Amino acid sequence: MPKFIKDNVKESQEKKENTSTSKEIDVFSSNYFPPLEDQMKQKEVALMFQRSVQTICAWTKANKIPYFRLGRHPIYSRKQLISFASNNQSLISNK
Repeated sequence: MPKFIKDNVKESQEKKENTSTSKEIDVFSSNYFPPLEDQMKQKEVALMFQRSVQTICAWTKANKIPYFRLGRHPIYSRKQLISFASNNQSLISNK
């Protein structure tokens, strides 16, 4: 009698898809706080946008870019900034 072997490839792919979508968190939701590997400081944001730290401070005070406040210091999310910059091309320097 022949032996039938169950093909688990489809099931494992479906499991991977389900786990990857469940782990994705909306970075613009009110409950989101960036993990350590996603956090940036003002100097890093300035380098990312090729602007001065003073400009980043001004954008933060004017709420032009998304940020979190940790004590007195603003914390920025790399994911949020990339998404935000892709929708607001005027922030990207043409230098």
